Amino acid sequence: MIDNKFYEGFEGEAELSFIADGNKLIIWNGYFDTILDNLLDCNLEKKGILKEYFHHEGWYDDSPWLIKDKSLIIEQLKCFNINKINQTSMKDSLEEVVQAIVLFLEHNYLSKIYINYE
Repeated sequence: MIDNKFYEGFEGEAELSFIADGNKLIIWNGYFDTILDNLLDCNLEKKGILKEYFHHEGWYDDSPWLIKDKSLIIEQLKCFNINKINQTSMKDSLEEVVQAIVLFLEHNYLSKIYINYE
């Protein structure tokens, strides 16, 4: 199943995909950057996906990039704080995007999950 709901309207701009066994969640990279910036603002330890994002490595350098610690990413995403988001136009969408990513990771937990950046 391919879900590109969070990329619609952003065609032609950078996209990020979570891929697992034929399932794919495609989101606009602007959403993902904003979510990860928010998590860094929450003073979470820079490990896992936050470390890769902070140092601009991981999926930026090596795409598709295998997510090694799915539990950590799920835990980090659950710390997302909508109250720290200033862009009011994004607020509603961002909560939905975070929930969709967490659900994708949970539903595909037993599979290898990759992040692909285009």
